[in-house]
Amino acid sequence: MGRVTKNAANFSQRKKTAMYAKIDTWQSRIARLLFIAMCCIMPIYLGPDLYMRLPQDKWNFMMLSMALVMLFAIAIWVCRLTRSPILLPQSGMDIADWAIIGFGAITLIATFASPFRHYMNIWTGIAGTDGRFDGTLTQLAYIAIFFVISRWYRPREKDFMWFCIFSIAMSLVGIFQFFGMDFFGLWPTEGHAYAHLPFHEIFIRTTLGNTNTVSVFITLATLFCGFLFIRKPSKWQPLWLATSALTFWMGIVADADSGTVGIAAAMLLSTPFMIESSKTLGRTLILASLWLATYVLHNLLFGVVYMATRTAPSLLPFAALFALLLASGLVLTHKGKEPDPEGRPKWKLGIALMAAFIALGIAGVEVLGRPDAYGAGSGILYEAREILHGNIRDEFGTNRIYIWRHALTAFPNNPIIGTGPDTFGFAFPFEAQNYFGEFYENAHNEYVQYLITHGILGLLAYLLFAGSIIAKSVRKAFRDPIIMATLAAFVGHLAQAFFNISHPIASQILWVFAGILMSRRLRDEALQKDAGHLVAE
Repeated sequence: MGRVTKNAANFSQRKKTAMYAKIDTWQSRIARLLFIAMCCIMPIYLGPDLYMRLPQDKWNFMMLSMALVMLFAIAIWVCRLTRSPILLPQSGMDIADWAIIGFGAITLIATFASPFRHYMNIWTGIAGTDGRFDGTLTQLAYIAIFFVISRWYRPREKDFMWFCIFSIAMSLVGIFQFFGMDFFGLWPTEGHAYAHLPFHEIFIRTTLGNTNTVSVFITLATLFCGFLFIRKPSKWQPLWLATSALTFWMGIVADADSGTVGIAAAMLLSTPFMIESSKTLGRTLILASLWLATYVLHNLLFGVVYMATRTAPSLLPFAALFALLLASGLVLTHKGKEPDPEGRPKWKLGIALMAAFIALGIAGVEVLGRPDAYGAGSGILYEAREILHGNIRDEFGTNRIYIWRHALTAFPNNPIIGTGPDTFGFAFPFEAQNYFGEFYENAHNEYVQYLITHGILGLLAYLLFAGSIIAKSVRKAFRDPIIMATLAAFVGHLAQAFFNISHPIASQILWVFAGILMSRRLRDEALQKDAGHLVAE
Protein backbone atom coordinates (compact mmCIF):
# COMPACT_ATOMS: atom_id res chain seq x y z
CA MET A 1 0.00 0.00 0.00
CA GLY A 2 2.84 2.36 0.88
CA ARG A 3 4.54 1.68 -2.45
CA VAL A 4 1.32 2.51 -4.33
CA THR A 5 0.97 5.74 -2.38
CA LYS A 6 4.59 6.68 -3.12
CA ASN A 7 4.17 5.98 -6.85
CA ALA A 8 1.01 8.07 -6.90
CA ALA A 9 2.85 10.92 -5.19
CA ASN A 10 5.72 10.69 -7.69
CA PHE A 11 3.28 10.71 -10.60
CA SER A 12 1.53 13.76 -9.15
CA GLN A 13 4.87 15.53 -8.69
CA ARG A 14 5.93 14.75 -12.28
CA LYS A 15 2.60 15.99 -13.57
CA LYS A 16 2.95 19.19 -11.55
CA THR A 17 6.51 19.70 -12.79
CA ALA A 18 5.39 19.22 -16.40
CA MET A 19 2.62 21.72 -15.85
CA TYR A 20 5.06 24.29 -14.44
CA ALA A 21 7.36 23.74 -17.42
CA LYS A 22 4.47 24.28 -19.81
CA ILE A 23 3.47 27.49 -18.05
CA ASP A 24 7.07 28.72 -18.09
CA THR A 25 7.19 28.08 -21.84
CA TRP A 26 4.04 30.09 -22.41
CA GLN A 27 5.29 32.90 -20.19
CA SER A 28 8.47 33.07 -22.22
CA ARG A 29 6.51 33.16 -25.47
CA ILE A 30 4.23 35.92 -24.23
CA ALA A 31 7.26 37.95 -23.12
CA ARG A 32 8.89 37.52 -26.53
CA LEU A 33 5.71 38.69 -28.23
CA LEU A 34 5.65 41.69 -25.89
CA PHE A 35 9.26 42.49 -26.83
CA ILE A 36 8.37 42.34 -30.54
CA ALA A 37 5.20 44.38 -30.02
CA MET A 38 6.82 47.17 -27.97
CA CYS A 39 10.23 47.41 -29.67
CA CYS A 40 9.42 46.50 -33.28
CA ILE A 41 5.75 46.86 -34.18
CA MET A 42 4.63 49.80 -32.02
CA PRO A 43 7.30 52.27 -33.26
CA ILE A 44 6.54 51.49 -36.93
CA TYR A 45 2.77 51.15 -36.55
CA LEU A 46 0.53 53.82 -38.09
CA GLY A 47 -3.26 53.84 -38.01
CA PRO A 48 -5.54 54.60 -40.97
CA ASP A 49 -5.17 58.37 -40.40
CA LEU A 50 -1.35 58.18 -40.53
CA TYR A 51 0.13 61.25 -38.78
CA MET A 52 -3.20 62.85 -37.88
CA ARG A 53 -3.79 60.49 -34.92
CA LEU A 54 -0.29 59.09 -34.51
CA PRO A 55 0.03 59.48 -30.68
CA GLN A 56 -3.45 58.12 -29.98
CA ASP A 57 -3.11 55.17 -32.36
CA LYS A 58 0.20 54.12 -30.81
CA TRP A 59 -1.18 54.56 -27.30
CA ASN A 60 -4.19 52.41 -28.22
CA PHE A 61 -1.81 49.74 -29.55
CA MET A 62 0.18 49.73 -26.29
CA MET A 63 -2.94 49.59 -24.13
CA LEU A 64 -4.39 46.70 -26.14
CA SER A 65 -1.09 44.79 -26.00
CA MET A 66 -0.74 45.24 -22.26
CA ALA A 67 -4.40 44.33 -21.65
CA LEU A 68 -3.86 40.99 -23.40
CA VAL A 69 -0.66 40.33 -21.45
CA MET A 70 -2.28 41.20 -18.13
CA LEU A 71 -5.25 38.94 -18.88
CA PHE A 72 -2.79 36.10 -19.41
CA ALA A 73 -1.03 36.89 -16.11
CA ILE A 74 -4.32 37.08 -14.22
CA ALA A 75 -5.45 33.77 -15.71
CA ILE A 76 -2.33 32.08 -14.35
CA TRP A 77 -2.78 33.67 -10.96
CA VAL A 78 -6.48 32.90 -10.61
CA CYS A 79 -6.05 29.30 -11.75
CA ARG A 80 -3.24 28.88 -9.23
CA LEU A 81 -1.04 27.17 -11.78
CA THR A 82 1.83 29.25 -10.50
CA ARG A 83 2.33 32.32 -8.39
CA SER A 84 1.69 35.52 -10.30
CA PRO A 85 5.02 36.70 -11.72
CA ILE A 86 3.63 40.22 -11.70
CA LEU A 87 2.58 40.52 -8.07
CA LEU A 88 4.77 37.86 -6.48
CA PRO A 89 7.95 37.43 -8.53
CA GLN A 90 9.39 33.99 -7.95
CA SER A 91 12.93 35.36 -7.91
CA GLY A 92 12.23 37.72 -5.02
CA MET A 93 11.94 41.48 -4.85
CA ASP A 94 14.81 43.84 -5.56
CA ILE A 95 15.34 47.48 -4.56
CA ALA A 96 14.45 48.49 -8.11
CA ASP A 97 11.19 46.50 -7.85
CA TRP A 98 10.12 48.23 -4.65
CA ALA A 99 11.17 51.63 -6.01
CA ILE A 100 9.08 51.30 -9.15
CA ILE A 101 6.12 49.92 -7.18
CA GLY A 102 6.42 53.00 -4.97
CA PHE A 103 6.50 55.17 -8.09
CA GLY A 104 3.31 53.49 -9.30
CA ALA A 105 1.60 54.04 -5.94
CA ILE A 106 2.54 57.73 -6.00
CA THR A 107 1.21 57.93 -9.56
CA LEU A 108 -2.18 56.62 -8.45
CA ILE A 109 -2.38 58.84 -5.38
CA ALA A 110 -1.30 61.92 -7.32
CA THR A 111 -3.92 61.22 -9.99
CA PHE A 112 -6.89 61.25 -7.62
CA ALA A 113 -5.44 63.93 -5.31
CA SER A 114 -4.56 66.29 -8.18
CA PRO A 115 -5.47 69.92 -7.47
CA PHE A 116 -6.62 70.13 -11.09
CA ARG A 117 -9.07 67.22 -10.98
CA HIS A 118 -11.95 69.74 -11.02
CA TYR A 119 -10.67 71.32 -14.24
CA MET A 120 -10.48 68.14 -16.28
CA ASN A 121 -12.56 65.01 -16.64
CA ILE A 122 -11.43 61.81 -14.97
CA TRP A 123 -10.46 60.20 -18.28
CA THR A 124 -7.98 63.00 -19.02
CA GLY A 125 -6.33 62.39 -15.66
CA ILE A 126 -6.12 58.64 -16.25
CA ALA A 127 -5.24 58.53 -19.96
CA GLY A 128 -3.42 61.86 -20.21
CA THR A 129 -3.96 64.95 -22.29
CA ASP A 130 -4.83 64.62 -25.96
CA GLY A 131 -1.69 64.28 -28.07
CA ARG A 132 0.50 63.30 -25.08
CA PHE A 133 -1.27 60.33 -23.48
CA ASP A 134 1.26 60.27 -20.67
CA GLY A 135 -1.27 59.77 -17.89
CA THR A 136 -1.75 57.18 -15.18
CA LEU A 137 -2.51 54.26 -17.48
CA THR A 138 0.67 54.90 -19.45
CA GLN A 139 2.81 55.01 -16.31
CA LEU A 140 1.27 51.79 -14.99
CA ALA A 141 1.71 50.13 -18.40
CA TYR A 142 5.42 50.99 -18.30
CA ILE A 143 5.72 49.37 -14.88
CA ALA A 144 3.87 46.26 -16.07
CA ILE A 145 6.19 46.02 -19.09
CA PHE A 146 9.18 46.10 -16.76
CA PHE A 147 7.87 43.29 -14.55
CA VAL A 148 6.75 41.05 -17.41
CA ILE A 149 10.07 41.38 -19.25
CA SER A 150 12.20 41.07 -16.11
CA ARG A 151 10.46 37.87 -14.94
CA TRP A 152 9.44 36.11 -18.14
CA TYR A 153 11.75 37.24 -20.94
CA ARG A 154 14.89 35.40 -22.01
CA PRO A 155 16.83 37.45 -24.59
CA ARG A 156 17.54 35.78 -27.93
CA GLU A 157 19.59 36.99 -30.87
CA LYS A 158 16.67 36.34 -33.21
CA ASP A 159 14.60 38.90 -31.26
CA PHE A 160 17.39 41.45 -31.67
CA MET A 161 17.50 40.61 -35.38
CA TRP A 162 13.85 41.61 -35.74
CA PHE A 163 14.48 44.79 -33.76
CA CYS A 164 17.26 45.64 -36.21
CA ILE A 165 15.15 44.93 -39.28
CA PHE A 166 12.28 47.13 -38.10
CA SER A 167 14.73 49.87 -37.02
CA ILE A 168 16.38 49.86 -40.44
CA ALA A 169 12.99 50.08 -42.14
CA MET A 170 11.97 53.10 -40.02
CA SER A 171 15.32 54.77 -40.57
CA LEU A 172 15.21 54.37 -44.35
CA VAL A 173 11.68 55.79 -44.47
CA GLY A 174 12.82 58.87 -42.53
CA ILE A 175 16.00 59.36 -44.55
CA PHE A 176 14.20 59.05 -47.89
CA GLN A 177 11.49 61.43 -46.67
CA PHE A 178 14.11 64.03 -45.87
CA PHE A 179 15.35 63.91 -49.46
CA GLY A 180 11.86 64.24 -50.91
CA MET A 181 11.01 60.59 -51.54
CA ASP A 182 7.84 59.77 -49.61
CA PHE A 183 7.35 56.34 -51.14
CA PHE A 184 4.48 55.31 -48.87
CA GLY A 185 2.55 58.58 -49.12
CA LEU A 186 2.74 59.30 -45.40
CA TRP A 187 2.77 63.07 -45.75
CA PRO A 188 -0.53 64.93 -46.07
CA THR A 189 -0.65 66.72 -49.42
CA GLU A 190 -3.68 68.96 -49.00
CA GLY A 191 -5.27 70.97 -46.24
CA HIS A 192 -2.39 70.66 -43.80
CA ALA A 193 0.01 73.24 -42.41
CA TYR A 194 3.02 71.22 -43.53
CA ALA A 195 1.81 70.59 -47.08
CA HIS A 196 3.56 73.61 -48.62
CA LEU A 197 6.92 73.09 -46.88
CA PRO A 198 9.97 71.36 -48.40
CA PHE A 199 10.43 67.87 -47.02
CA HIS A 200 13.61 68.74 -45.14
CA GLU A 201 11.82 71.53 -43.21
CA ILE A 202 8.99 69.33 -41.93
CA PHE A 203 9.85 68.25 -38.39
CA ILE A 204 7.79 65.05 -38.36
CA ARG A 205 9.82 62.05 -39.50
CA THR A 206 9.22 58.44 -40.45
CA THR A 207 6.63 56.60 -38.28
CA LEU A 208 7.80 58.10 -34.98
CA GLY A 209 6.55 61.68 -35.04
CA ASN A 210 8.55 64.77 -34.21
CA THR A 211 12.19 65.27 -33.31
CA ASN A 212 11.64 64.48 -29.63
CA THR A 213 10.32 60.96 -30.19
CA VAL A 214 12.90 60.31 -32.90
CA SER A 215 15.61 61.31 -30.39
CA VAL A 216 14.34 58.76 -27.87
CA PHE A 217 14.30 55.98 -30.43
CA ILE A 218 17.65 56.66 -32.09
CA THR A 219 19.39 56.92 -28.71
CA LEU A 220 18.16 53.49 -27.68
CA ALA A 221 18.56 51.75 -31.05
CA THR A 222 21.91 53.30 -32.04
CA LEU A 223 23.56 52.47 -28.73
CA PHE A 224 22.00 49.04 -28.24
CA CYS A 225 22.91 47.79 -31.72
CA GLY A 226 26.26 49.57 -31.65
CA PHE A 227 27.36 47.88 -28.44
CA LEU A 228 26.08 44.51 -29.61
CA PHE A 229 28.46 44.98 -32.54
CA ILE A 230 31.32 46.03 -30.24
CA ARG A 231 30.97 43.39 -27.56
CA LYS A 232 29.08 40.34 -28.90
CA PRO A 233 30.73 38.19 -31.61
CA SER A 234 27.96 36.82 -33.80
CA LYS A 235 26.93 36.17 -37.37
CA TRP A 236 24.54 39.11 -36.95
CA GLN A 237 27.31 41.67 -36.35
CA PRO A 238 27.01 43.24 -39.83
CA LEU A 239 23.27 43.73 -39.22
CA TRP A 240 23.91 45.35 -35.84
CA LEU A 241 26.52 47.66 -37.35
CA ALA A 242 24.22 48.66 -40.23
CA THR A 243 21.33 49.31 -37.82
CA SER A 244 23.44 51.53 -35.58
CA ALA A 245 24.72 53.53 -38.58
CA LEU A 246 21.29 54.02 -40.18
CA THR A 247 19.52 54.98 -36.95
CA PHE A 248 22.34 57.45 -36.32
CA TRP A 249 21.72 58.90 -39.80
CA MET A 250 18.00 59.18 -39.01
CA GLY A 251 19.00 61.24 -35.97
CA ILE A 252 20.92 63.58 -38.29
CA VAL A 253 18.00 64.14 -40.68
CA ALA A 254 15.66 64.75 -37.72
CA ASP A 255 18.01 67.23 -35.98
CA ALA A 256 17.83 65.01 -32.90
CA ASP A 257 20.17 67.05 -30.71
CA SER A 258 19.07 65.46 -27.44
CA GLY A 259 19.66 62.05 -28.98
CA THR A 260 23.16 63.11 -29.98
CA VAL A 261 23.80 64.19 -26.39
CA GLY A 262 22.55 60.84 -25.09
CA ILE A 263 24.74 58.87 -27.50
CA ALA A 264 27.81 60.98 -26.67
CA ALA A 265 27.23 60.62 -22.91
CA ALA A 266 26.80 56.85 -23.10
CA MET A 267 29.89 56.44 -25.28
CA LEU A 268 31.93 58.57 -22.89
CA LEU A 269 30.83 56.65 -19.80
CA SER A 270 31.42 53.33 -21.57
CA THR A 271 35.08 54.07 -22.29
CA PRO A 272 36.41 51.38 -19.88
CA PHE A 273 34.26 48.78 -21.64
CA MET A 274 35.38 49.79 -25.13
CA ILE A 275 39.12 49.51 -24.38
CA GLU A 276 38.81 46.13 -22.68
CA SER A 277 40.59 44.42 -25.59
CA SER A 278 42.07 45.32 -28.95
CA LYS A 279 39.07 43.78 -30.74
CA THR A 280 36.52 45.82 -28.78
CA LEU A 281 38.58 48.95 -29.40
CA GLY A 282 38.82 48.10 -33.08
CA ARG A 283 35.07 47.58 -33.40
CA THR A 284 34.48 50.85 -31.57
CA LEU A 285 36.62 52.67 -34.14
CA ILE A 286 34.76 50.94 -36.99
CA LEU A 287 31.43 51.97 -35.47
CA ALA A 288 32.60 55.57 -35.04
CA SER A 289 33.84 55.62 -38.64
CA LEU A 290 30.42 54.49 -39.91
CA TRP A 291 28.69 57.19 -37.87
CA LEU A 292 31.06 59.73 -39.35
CA ALA A 293 30.44 58.33 -42.84
CA THR A 294 26.70 58.93 -42.48
CA TYR A 295 27.41 62.56 -41.56
CA VAL A 296 29.64 63.08 -44.60
CA LEU A 297 27.23 61.29 -46.94
CA HIS A 298 24.26 63.22 -45.55
CA ASN A 299 25.93 66.57 -46.20
CA LEU A 300 26.98 65.58 -49.70
CA LEU A 301 23.46 64.43 -50.61
CA PHE A 302 21.93 67.52 -49.01
CA GLY A 303 24.09 69.74 -51.18
CA VAL A 304 23.13 67.83 -54.32
CA VAL A 305 19.39 67.48 -53.68
CA TYR A 306 18.68 70.93 -52.24
CA MET A 307 21.45 72.91 -53.98
CA ALA A 308 22.79 73.92 -50.60
CA THR A 309 26.24 75.33 -50.12
CA ARG A 310 28.44 72.44 -49.07
CA THR A 311 32.06 73.12 -49.92
CA ALA A 312 34.34 70.12 -50.38
CA PRO A 313 37.10 71.39 -48.03
CA SER A 314 34.63 71.49 -45.10
CA LEU A 315 33.96 67.77 -45.47
CA LEU A 316 37.49 66.74 -46.38
CA PRO A 317 38.74 66.57 -42.75
CA PHE A 318 35.77 64.38 -41.82
CA ALA A 319 36.43 62.09 -44.76
CA ALA A 320 40.10 61.82 -43.76
CA LEU A 321 39.15 61.05 -40.17
CA PHE A 322 36.70 58.42 -41.40
CA ALA A 323 39.46 56.67 -43.39
CA LEU A 324 41.83 56.78 -40.40
CA LEU A 325 39.26 55.39 -37.96
CA LEU A 326 38.14 52.66 -40.34
CA ALA A 327 41.69 51.55 -41.19
CA SER A 328 42.73 51.51 -37.52
CA GLY A 329 39.61 49.62 -36.53
CA LEU A 330 40.07 46.98 -39.21
CA VAL A 331 43.71 46.39 -38.21
CA LEU A 332 42.89 46.07 -34.50
CA THR A 333 39.92 43.82 -35.18
CA HIS A 334 41.89 41.53 -37.48
CA LYS A 335 44.95 41.12 -35.26
CA GLY A 336 43.44 41.60 -31.82
CA LYS A 337 41.89 39.28 -29.25
CA GLU A 338 38.43 39.05 -27.76
CA PRO A 339 38.06 40.32 -24.17
CA ASP A 340 38.87 37.83 -21.41
CA PRO A 341 35.65 37.08 -19.46
CA GLU A 342 37.73 36.62 -16.33
CA GLY A 343 39.92 39.68 -16.98
CA ARG A 344 39.93 42.80 -14.86
CA PRO A 345 38.44 46.05 -16.20
CA LYS A 346 40.93 48.78 -17.10
CA TRP A 347 39.31 51.34 -14.83
CA LYS A 348 42.29 53.64 -14.36
CA LEU A 349 43.03 53.92 -18.07
CA GLY A 350 39.35 54.23 -18.85
CA ILE A 351 38.80 57.06 -16.36
CA ALA A 352 41.92 58.85 -17.63
CA LEU A 353 40.64 58.62 -21.20
CA MET A 354 37.21 59.85 -20.10
CA ALA A 355 38.83 62.92 -18.51
CA ALA A 356 40.84 63.50 -21.69
CA PHE A 357 37.70 63.23 -23.86
CA ILE A 358 35.85 65.68 -21.60
CA ALA A 359 38.71 68.17 -21.86
CA LEU A 360 38.86 67.69 -25.62
CA GLY A 361 35.08 68.15 -25.87
CA ILE A 362 35.19 71.39 -23.87
CA ALA A 363 38.00 72.66 -26.09
CA GLY A 364 36.01 71.71 -29.17
CA VAL A 365 32.94 73.55 -27.91
CA GLU A 366 35.10 76.58 -27.13
CA VAL A 367 36.50 76.67 -30.67
CA LEU A 368 33.54 75.51 -32.76
CA GLY A 369 30.95 77.31 -30.65
CA ARG A 370 32.29 80.81 -31.39
CA PRO A 371 29.71 82.97 -33.20
CA ASP A 372 32.11 83.63 -36.06
CA ALA A 373 32.96 79.91 -36.36
CA TYR A 374 29.40 78.60 -36.22
CA GLY A 375 28.07 81.29 -38.50
CA ALA A 376 24.84 82.71 -37.16
CA GLY A 377 25.56 82.74 -33.45
CA SER A 378 23.11 79.93 -32.74
CA GLY A 379 22.97 76.16 -32.55
CA ILE A 380 23.83 73.57 -29.94
CA LEU A 381 27.59 74.26 -29.93
CA TYR A 382 27.11 78.00 -29.63
CA GLU A 383 24.64 77.59 -26.77
CA ALA A 384 26.93 75.11 -24.99
CA ARG A 385 29.82 77.57 -25.24
CA GLU A 386 27.69 80.41 -23.88
CA ILE A 387 26.55 78.26 -20.94
CA LEU A 388 30.18 77.37 -20.17
CA HIS A 389 30.84 81.12 -20.01
CA GLY A 390 27.89 81.63 -17.65
CA ASN A 391 25.60 83.22 -20.26
CA ILE A 392 22.36 81.29 -19.83
CA ARG A 393 19.43 82.66 -21.81
CA ASP A 394 15.78 81.70 -21.78
CA GLU A 395 15.71 80.92 -25.50
CA PHE A 396 18.51 78.34 -25.28
CA GLY A 397 17.56 74.74 -26.02
CA THR A 398 14.47 75.85 -27.98
CA ASN A 399 13.25 77.83 -24.96
CA ARG A 400 13.95 74.98 -22.52
CA ILE A 401 15.78 77.24 -20.07
CA TYR A 402 12.67 79.41 -19.91
CA ILE A 403 10.41 76.39 -19.37
CA TRP A 404 12.57 74.91 -16.61
CA ARG A 405 13.02 78.21 -14.80
CA HIS A 406 9.28 78.89 -14.60
CA ALA A 407 8.35 75.26 -13.96
CA LEU A 408 10.50 75.18 -10.83
CA THR A 409 8.55 78.12 -9.43
CA ALA A 410 5.45 75.88 -9.46
CA PHE A 411 7.14 73.07 -7.52
CA PRO A 412 6.56 74.52 -3.99
CA ASN A 413 2.80 74.51 -4.61
CA ASN A 414 2.64 70.67 -4.64
CA PRO A 415 6.07 69.45 -3.51
CA ILE A 416 5.33 65.98 -2.07
CA ILE A 417 3.36 64.02 -4.67
CA GLY A 418 2.99 66.65 -7.38
CA THR A 419 -0.03 67.58 -9.43
CA GLY A 420 -0.66 64.23 -11.13
CA PRO A 421 0.55 62.58 -14.34
CA ASP A 422 0.41 64.68 -17.51
CA THR A 423 -0.78 67.84 -15.73
CA PHE A 424 2.31 69.95 -16.42
CA GLY A 425 0.32 72.31 -18.66
CA PHE A 426 -2.03 73.05 -15.74
CA ALA A 427 0.78 73.43 -13.20
CA PHE A 428 2.95 75.71 -15.34
CA PRO A 429 2.43 79.35 -14.28
CA PHE A 430 -0.41 80.78 -16.37
CA GLU A 431 1.25 84.15 -16.80
CA ALA A 432 4.34 82.45 -18.28
CA GLN A 433 2.40 80.55 -20.95
CA ASN A 434 2.62 81.69 -24.58
CA TYR A 435 5.63 83.94 -23.91
CA PHE A 436 7.33 82.53 -27.01
CA GLY A 437 4.03 81.88 -28.78
CA GLU A 438 3.70 78.32 -27.46
CA PHE A 439 1.60 76.54 -24.85
CA TYR A 440 3.91 74.53 -22.60
CA GLU A 441 2.32 71.21 -21.69
CA ASN A 442 5.59 69.36 -21.07
CA ALA A 443 8.84 70.31 -19.32
CA HIS A 444 11.05 68.84 -22.07
CA ASN A 445 13.04 67.39 -19.20
CA GLU A 446 11.82 64.11 -17.71
CA TYR A 447 13.24 64.90 -14.29
CA VAL A 448 11.63 68.34 -14.03
CA GLN A 449 8.45 66.77 -15.41
CA TYR A 450 8.39 64.12 -12.67
CA LEU A 451 9.26 66.71 -10.04
CA ILE A 452 6.19 68.75 -10.97
CA THR A 453 3.73 65.94 -11.72
CA HIS A 454 4.88 63.30 -9.20
CA GLY A 455 6.54 65.50 -6.59
CA ILE A 456 9.82 64.92 -4.81
CA LEU A 457 8.72 61.44 -3.69
CA GLY A 458 7.93 60.34 -7.23
CA LEU A 459 11.18 61.72 -8.64
CA LEU A 460 13.24 60.07 -5.90
CA ALA A 461 11.47 56.73 -6.48
CA TYR A 462 12.22 56.93 -10.21
CA LEU A 463 15.87 57.88 -9.61
CA LEU A 464 16.24 55.05 -7.08
CA PHE A 465 14.82 52.62 -9.64
CA ALA A 466 17.16 53.79 -12.42
CA GLY A 467 20.17 54.05 -10.12
CA SER A 468 19.66 50.56 -8.72
CA ILE A 469 19.33 49.08 -12.20
CA ILE A 470 22.58 50.77 -13.30
CA ALA A 471 24.58 50.03 -10.15
CA LYS A 472 23.81 46.31 -10.20
CA SER A 473 24.29 45.97 -13.96
CA VAL A 474 27.69 47.67 -14.23
CA ARG A 475 29.43 44.88 -12.35
CA LYS A 476 28.12 42.28 -14.79
CA ALA A 477 28.48 44.29 -17.99
CA PHE A 478 32.10 43.28 -18.56
CA ARG A 479 31.15 39.60 -18.74
CA ASP A 480 27.75 39.86 -20.41
CA PRO A 481 27.57 41.62 -23.82
CA ILE A 482 23.77 41.80 -23.70
CA ILE A 483 23.90 43.61 -20.37
CA MET A 484 26.57 45.91 -21.78
CA ALA A 485 24.53 46.82 -24.88
CA THR A 486 21.31 47.28 -22.93
CA LEU A 487 23.02 49.27 -20.18
CA ALA A 488 24.61 51.66 -22.71
CA ALA A 489 21.19 52.30 -24.28
CA PHE A 490 19.60 52.74 -20.83
CA VAL A 491 22.23 55.26 -19.71
CA GLY A 492 22.05 57.09 -23.04
CA HIS A 493 18.31 57.49 -22.63
CA LEU A 494 18.67 58.87 -19.10
CA ALA A 495 21.15 61.44 -20.46
CA GLN A 496 18.99 62.58 -23.37
CA ALA A 497 15.94 62.66 -21.06
CA PHE A 498 17.45 65.76 -19.46
CA PHE A 499 16.39 67.63 -22.63
CA ASN A 500 13.48 65.54 -23.83
CA ILE A 501 10.03 64.14 -23.12
CA SER A 502 8.61 60.71 -22.35
CA HIS A 503 5.99 59.63 -24.86
CA PRO A 504 4.30 56.26 -25.53
CA ILE A 505 5.74 56.09 -29.04
CA ALA A 506 9.31 55.08 -28.28
CA SER A 507 9.69 55.46 -24.49
CA GLN A 508 8.20 52.02 -23.85
CA ILE A 509 11.44 50.56 -25.25
CA LEU A 510 13.30 52.00 -22.26
CA TRP A 511 11.15 49.93 -19.91
CA VAL A 512 11.70 46.82 -22.01
CA PHE A 513 15.45 47.41 -21.73
CA ALA A 514 15.19 47.97 -17.98
CA GLY A 515 13.38 44.63 -17.78
CA ILE A 516 16.13 42.95 -19.82
CA LEU A 517 18.79 44.28 -17.44
CA MET A 518 16.89 42.92 -14.47
CA SER A 519 16.11 39.61 -16.20
CA ARG A 520 19.72 39.06 -17.18
CA ARG A 521 20.96 39.83 -13.68
CA LEU A 522 18.40 37.58 -11.99
CA ARG A 523 19.37 34.78 -14.38
CA ASP A 524 23.05 35.14 -13.49
CA GLU A 525 22.26 35.18 -9.78
CA ALA A 526 20.12 32.05 -10.15
CA LEU A 527 22.93 30.24 -12.00
CA GLN A 528 25.43 31.23 -9.31
CA LYS A 529 23.03 30.01 -6.62
CA ASP A 530 22.56 26.67 -8.39
CA ALA A 531 26.33 26.31 -8.79
CA GLY A 532 26.74 26.96 -5.08
CA HIS A 533 24.25 24.23 -4.26
CA LEU A 534 26.11 21.76 -6.49
CA VAL A 535 29.40 22.58 -4.80
CA ALA A 536 27.81 22.17 -1.37
CA GLU A 537 26.43 18.77 -2.35
